[in-house]
Amino acid sequence: MTDPEVLLGWLIAAYLAVACVVAVVASRTGFDIPAAARSTWGRIVPARSTGKPEWTLGPVAVLSLAYVAATAVVVLAWLPVRDLGLPNLVQFASTTASADVRHLAIATILGWSLLVVNVVVANQLVETLLPEELKKSQRERDRMGAAIGVLERVLVVILTVSGGPAAIGFVVAAKTLARFKKLDKDKDFAERYLLGTLASVTIALVSALAAQLIWYRTF
Repeated sequence: MTDPEVLLGWLIAAYLAVACVVAVVASRTGFDIPAAARSTWGRIVPARSTGKPEWTLGPVAVLSLAYVAATAVVVLAWLPVRDLGLPNLVQFASTTASADVRHLAIATILGWSLLVVNVVVANQLVETLLPEELKKSQRERDRMGAAIGVLERVLVVILTVSGGPAAIGFVVAAKTLARFKKLDKDKDFAERYLLGTLASVTIALVSALAAQLIWYRTF
């Protein structure tokens, strides 16, 4: 089975698996990836001595650039081997139509990619985007908010790829309703909530639409 596109997909899937392992190891060892992105940005653009950290998109740009650079390395590694052919990675490939095997491979790659992007990468990007410091009493709730964000993105992806994007508004509305009172009373929380929600939904929508585009262009 010779298919350069599927070969590139498997390489990207392997790269995303490595990203998952790195995220787990970082979490277990106490290494904070968003904090590292902020620190890197701080070296590039020293903060003003105002006594209070200033919010900026810089750390998000640093983390995004790291992922883009890693993806570029994967693509560059694929270029010299793209014409060598893809080995039969599916056991029943010899007795199954090549088109069916290709459908299965691409569906697996896209599903895995959507999962990693919306669970691992999105969590890091949203956490880097939000204001840096939280009070210790708020950190447990912030972890719960991250879990809610993951579920929110999964639902948005499912609704987008299944042809029901209109229902995304209900997902966001349900999340907002649960925190309506606090949104009304706490301006800082409202801004943080709006920023995190919009970023989360945007990542889910963009990744789902990109997966749809790849699927339809491939077939």
